[in-house]
Formats: sequence, structure tokens, C-alpha cells
Amino acid sequence: MPAQVLGLPALATALLTAATQGRARFTPAALRTLAALDWPGNLRELRTVVEEVAARRGTGDVTEADLPPGYRDAGRPQVVGALWQAERDAVVAALRQCRGNKVHAAEVLGVSRNTLYRRLRSLRIDPATR
Repeated sequence: MPAQVLGLPALATALLTAATQGRARFTPAALRTLAALDWPGNLRELRTVVEEVAARRGTGDVTEADLPPGYRDAGRPQVVGALWQAERDAVVAALRQCRGNKVHAAEVLGVSRNTLYRRLRSLRIDPATR
């Protein structure tokens, strides 16, 4: 079935079923968490997350705790403190320095591109920030 026809929960479920030959399933809470995240048309990222989950939990119920760290807090209020603000400021500064180029900003920050994307979501930074 084409990805456009499936909603994110159904797509994530189909990917997990394929990765574990049907031996693992997402709990409703885990699916809600995944659905609450911003997936700007990035099927590759969703597939990578599901494959990582399947590698760690190949059977049984996949809960929110089984999701990779940057994907667990969707829909929860963000605790804003000095450390959170400092990290956010560093990411925004790197994006500005690199004129919005996320690959270069990730290099400046010393993290992978995927880590930068997770931090953008977690820190609620608009990727177009310059």
C-alpha cells in the first residue's frame, strides 16, 4: 500500500511488522508519541527509528521507553531551564552561522545530522531558523 494512503501509526506499524516478522507491536502510547512528532515527509527517518526499535526489541510490546531518546518526549511539556536554553541558543547560533545549512551546522556542533534533527524537534526550533 502506498505511504500516502497510510497514516503515520499505520505506516510505523507496517514497518515494525516487516522488521520483526510480526513478533513486535507498538503500544497505543508509543504510536501516539510517534504520531505527535514532526515528520516532514521523511520516511527514511521513520524507517530508521523503527529499525532501531526493532533491533532492540524484536518481540513483544514496544513502549515509549523503547523509542530512541530524541523521540520519546513528543506531546510532553518541555522543561525550560538554563541548560535547555543554552543548548537551544547554541543550535540556533550554529544554524545562523551556517546560513541554515543543517549539515554544516551539525559539523560545527560536532554531532551527526540525525542528532541535529532530533535536537531541533526536542528544542522546538524551526529548521528554517537563520
